[in-house]
Amino acid sequence: MDFPKLKILMAHGGRPIWMQTAFFLLRRHKNVHLDISGIPPKILLRYFPRLEEIAHKTLFGTDWPSPGIPDIKQNLEQFQALALPDAVKEQILSKTALEMWPG
Repeated sequence: MDFPKLKILMAHGGRPIWMQTAFFLLRRHKNVHLDISGIPPKILLRYFPRLEEIAHKTLFGTDWPSPGIPDIKQNLEQFQALALPDAVKEQILSKTALEMWPG
Protein backbone atom coordinates (compact mmCIF):
# COMPACT_ATOMS: atom_id res chain seq x y z
CA MET A 1 0.00 0.00 0.00
CA ASP A 2 2.95 2.32 0.64
CA PHE A 3 4.24 1.78 -2.91
CA PRO A 4 1.20 1.56 -5.20
CA LYS A 5 3.28 1.92 -8.38
CA LEU A 6 5.60 -0.93 -7.43
CA LYS A 7 4.79 -4.02 -9.47
CA ILE A 8 4.88 -7.10 -7.28
CA LEU A 9 4.96 -10.56 -8.81
CA MET A 10 4.20 -13.39 -6.38
CA ALA A 11 6.07 -16.48 -7.48
CA HIS A 12 4.72 -20.01 -7.65
CA GLY A 13 1.17 -18.96 -6.84
CA GLY A 14 1.95 -19.29 -3.15
CA ARG A 15 2.55 -23.00 -3.50
CA PRO A 16 2.58 -25.22 -1.55
CA ILE A 17 0.48 -23.75 1.30
CA TRP A 18 -0.18 -20.06 0.60
CA MET A 19 -2.51 -20.24 -2.42
CA GLN A 20 -5.53 -18.78 -0.62
CA THR A 21 -3.43 -15.93 0.77
CA ALA A 22 -1.94 -15.29 -2.67
CA PHE A 23 -5.44 -15.17 -4.17
CA PHE A 24 -6.59 -12.71 -1.51
CA LEU A 25 -3.56 -10.42 -1.96
CA LEU A 26 -3.92 -10.53 -5.72
CA ARG A 27 -7.54 -9.40 -5.54
CA ARG A 28 -6.86 -6.85 -2.80
CA HIS A 29 -3.97 -4.93 -4.38
CA LYS A 30 -3.99 -3.72 -7.98
CA ASN A 31 -0.18 -3.73 -8.19
CA VAL A 32 0.16 -7.39 -7.15
CA HIS A 33 0.40 -10.09 -9.82
CA LEU A 34 0.81 -13.85 -9.74
CA ASP A 35 3.01 -16.27 -11.61
CA ILE A 36 1.97 -19.89 -11.77
CA SER A 37 5.39 -21.38 -12.34
CA GLY A 38 6.10 -24.47 -10.32
CA ILE A 39 2.44 -25.52 -10.31
CA PRO A 40 1.85 -28.57 -12.50
CA PRO A 41 -0.87 -27.53 -14.96
CA LYS A 42 -2.92 -30.65 -14.23
CA ILE A 43 -3.56 -29.41 -10.66
CA LEU A 44 -3.63 -25.67 -11.37
CA LEU A 45 -7.42 -25.41 -11.27
CA ARG A 46 -7.50 -27.31 -7.99
CA TYR A 47 -5.27 -24.61 -6.47
CA PHE A 48 -6.99 -21.72 -8.27
CA PRO A 49 -10.55 -22.78 -9.18
CA ARG A 50 -11.36 -19.13 -9.93
CA LEU A 51 -8.39 -18.69 -12.27
CA GLU A 52 -10.53 -17.01 -14.93
CA GLU A 53 -11.32 -14.24 -12.45
CA ILE A 54 -7.64 -13.42 -11.96
CA ALA A 55 -6.32 -14.17 -15.45
CA HIS A 56 -5.66 -10.47 -16.09
CA LYS A 57 -3.15 -10.54 -13.22
CA THR A 58 -1.67 -14.01 -13.80
CA LEU A 59 1.45 -14.97 -15.75
CA PHE A 60 2.43 -18.37 -17.07
CA GLY A 61 5.76 -19.78 -16.01
CA THR A 62 7.36 -23.19 -16.16
CA ASP A 63 9.96 -23.12 -13.39
CA TRP A 64 12.21 -24.96 -15.83
CA PRO A 65 14.73 -26.41 -15.34
CA SER A 66 13.67 -28.28 -12.27
CA PRO A 67 13.10 -31.92 -11.34
CA GLY A 68 9.33 -31.47 -11.52
CA ILE A 69 9.39 -29.84 -14.97
CA PRO A 70 11.35 -32.13 -17.31
CA ASP A 71 10.02 -30.53 -20.51
CA ILE A 72 8.77 -26.99 -21.21
CA LYS A 73 6.74 -28.07 -24.24
CA GLN A 74 4.91 -30.72 -22.22
CA ASN A 75 4.16 -28.17 -19.48
CA LEU A 76 2.77 -25.73 -22.03
CA GLU A 77 0.69 -28.43 -23.73
CA GLN A 78 -0.79 -29.45 -20.37
CA PHE A 79 -1.68 -25.82 -19.65
CA GLN A 80 -3.29 -25.41 -23.08
CA ALA A 81 -5.34 -28.58 -22.47
CA LEU A 82 -7.02 -27.08 -19.39
CA ALA A 83 -10.77 -26.48 -19.53
CA LEU A 84 -10.40 -22.71 -19.84
CA PRO A 85 -11.54 -20.35 -22.60
CA ASP A 86 -8.88 -19.61 -25.20
CA ALA A 87 -8.98 -15.91 -24.28
CA VAL A 88 -8.08 -16.76 -20.67
CA LYS A 89 -5.19 -18.94 -21.78
CA GLU A 90 -3.90 -16.21 -24.10
CA GLN A 91 -4.15 -13.67 -21.28
CA ILE A 92 -2.09 -15.83 -18.93
CA LEU A 93 0.41 -16.98 -21.57
CA SER A 94 1.26 -13.55 -22.94
CA LYS A 95 -1.04 -10.58 -22.44
CA THR A 96 -0.54 -10.11 -18.69
CA ALA A 97 3.24 -9.97 -19.09
CA LEU A 98 2.96 -7.52 -21.99
CA GLU A 99 0.65 -5.32 -19.94
CA MET A 100 3.02 -5.35 -16.97
CA TRP A 101 6.13 -4.69 -19.05
CA PRO A 102 5.11 -3.06 -22.33
CA GLY A 103 7.75 -3.26 -25.04
